[in-house]
Amino acid sequence: MVEIRQLKTFINIVKLGNFSHAAQFSGYTQSTVTTHIQLLEKELNTLLFERFGQQITLTEDGQRLYDYAEKIIKLEDDAKNALNKSNIPSGPLIIGMPESLCVFRMTPILKEYSSLYPDVELKIKYGTSNDFRILLRKKVMDLALFLEPSINDSDLISTALWPESIVLVTSPAHELAKLDELDPKMLNDQTLVSVESDSNYRILLEKTLQRENIHLKTILEVGQIQAIKQLIMQNTGITLLPLISVANELESGELVLLPWKGPEIEVTAFLVHHKDRWVNHAMKAFIKLLQERLVNIRS
Repeated sequence: MVEIRQLKTFINIVKLGNFSHAAQFSGYTQSTVTTHIQLLEKELNTLLFERFGQQITLTEDGQRLYDYAEKIIKLEDDAKNALNKSNIPSGPLIIGMPESLCVFRMTPILKEYSSLYPDVELKIKYGTSNDFRILLRKKVMDLALFLEPSINDSDLISTALWPESIVLVTSPAHELAKLDELDPKMLNDQTLVSVESDSNYRILLEKTLQRENIHLKTILEVGQIQAIKQLIMQNTGITLLPLISVANELESGELVLLPWKGPEIEVTAFLVHHKDRWVNHAMKAFIKLLQERLVNIRS
């Protein structure tokens, strides 16, 4: 018997491109994802994927199933929405957000939401705005928080929440820490420890440096903010991060704020969902709670 969860796993593999990404996104082990597909293939008596090393492609039967699977999952959602007369949020809710917002701004609201709506299966995914755009468009993510200067995507509905201050910081022992003013030219041959290359605030800084024909000596890409801060405290270089994520270290003196005199690096936190995504009770409840707690989150 074909199960809905097997079809959902199958759809996620197709949309995300491989078994490991589907497992990570769904919160399953890779062996569970593999088992789902094996059971599906056994039940349907066919192969769904061709495997070429690490690459997978849909077989002809796999493509046929995909078309049906999407319709089945949509019908399941429609049936739940039609039959659920209760306004009590329930079911899965997948939200993407940058690590800085999740850890340093959103933790209280996520805790409150989980307490208010225990029947919602809340999943938080870290990433960048570009990651979230892909997942929102593939309909495997419900909501996302972006950090961007502005959002102009015609297929995305966005609500501006608050401006997020982005700052350059370093170790008190760094040569730049003693300056009264930091002109962009002074970053020539410096080492930048940074988040992913498609981070919007990193892109804004790099554009400023390119205009001034300034070349950084080294760029170290580190996936986690805590690891970046540890490297900077060891005087590895400078970093660019949201102020909220380094506030404690600045107060303790473990990091110092660099007196940046270049163009201001401005981003805003946006709440985003796809225009074709039906806003269910779980999404509505999160949006409502977020709007109600904006004052607390900004502080």
